[in-house]
Order: sequence, then C-alpha cells, then structure tokens
Amino acid sequence: ALGWVVVAAYAALLVATALTTPADRRPATGSGSDTAESALIEAWARSRTGTFVTTGTFERRSDVTGASIASEDVLAQRPPRRLHSQMGGVEGRDDERLLVCPAPPPDSEPEPCRYGPAGGPTYAEATERELAGLRSLVGGTDPLYGVTVDDAGCFHLELRRSDPRATFGQAAELCFDDETGALVRREVHHEGGIVEVLEVDEVRADVSDADLAP
Repeated sequence: ALGWVVVAAYAALLVATALTTPADRRPATGSGSDTAESALIEAWARSRTGTFVTTGTFERRSDVTGASIASEDVLAQRPPRRLHSQMGGVEGRDDERLLVCPAPPPDSEPEPCRYGPAGGPTYAEATERELAGLRSLVGGTDPLYGVTVDDAGCFHLELRRSDPRATFGQAAELCFDDETGALVRREVHHEGGIVEVLEVDEVRADVSDADLAP
C-alpha cells in the first residue's frame, strides 16, 4: 500500500523508546566481552546459532507522512535450518540451500516455495560471513558505527558518517533474549524518516519440524 518492498534478510537487521523489553527476556551483553563492540558481535553470533521460535510484529512507518505497514513476524531456527515469515513472504535456509516463498501481489495466489541449488555456502559459513560483515561495521580504528550498551543490556548503534554499507541506518537499537540468544527487539531509523521496528512477544526454545516447514 505504501509502495515499499520489504526484504527480510535478518541482516536483515532491524527506536520507539516507549516500547520496552519484558523483564523475563532482558537481553544479555555477552559474558567475557570487554567492549560494547565485541559484546554485540558475541550476541549476534549467539542469535544465529541458537535454537528457538520467536513470534512478534514487524512495522515499517514513515515519521514524515504517518503511513505504515505491519505484519506478524515469525522466525524458527534450529541450525542448520532457519525459516523467517514476514509481510506475506518466507525466506530461509536448509544448510547449504536457500528457500524463498515470494509474497504474492494483492488478490493473487501465493507462488510455490522454491529451494535454491545445493552446494552453496553452509549455514556455518554464511553465519561467519555475516559476522565478518558486522565486525567491519563496528570494529577497527575508524568504525562506521559507534556502539553503546544501556542498563538493560540493549545495544545502541549510531552512524558516524555516510556510507552505502550502513545496514543499521542512521541509528538502531538491538536487544537479545538472555535465555535463547534470540533477537527480541530491533529498531532502525533510516534517512528520510523511515523507521523499522521488530517487537517480539513470545520466545520458545523448542523447535519442531512443523515450525521449519514453509
């Protein structure tokens, strides 16, 4: 309705401060981490290697026009399998094969889900590439993002300069579940007043084959 195409890559990554994280899912900064940057990388790695199902709401809105679109957001993960449903579409991975179920146009039947060819990067390899990309954004002597951690353990990222690699927009907040490592809150502020918010309402650690079926 707004002409936006939302692609969930969990780089897809992704701070209406009035919303808060429930106390029983308070995020962790990662044990043994001596900086906010290393703690974020540790938390992100755990969120990609944990086993869980999360259910919540994803919203994309314009603070300029007031327009918004929203949908249920469900992520089932049991490495090396992962399935993410959002905005009528599904994307996932079965180790070295990618899975895509495109969101259908309005008033149209959904297209069948399609697995990509085998022989691509494994789940572990794809995760390590993702972590290497994150390290390049927040690490080094001149990081693209500054990272801080608040008293609740949520990470706050602030863009330091314009760059096409700015995955987290102008500013972002990321919160992770202490028990499972799942991402339970993500808010990203993009240029032009566009805000994306993921708020998870439920996390469970048991994942069935049915949860991973597209």
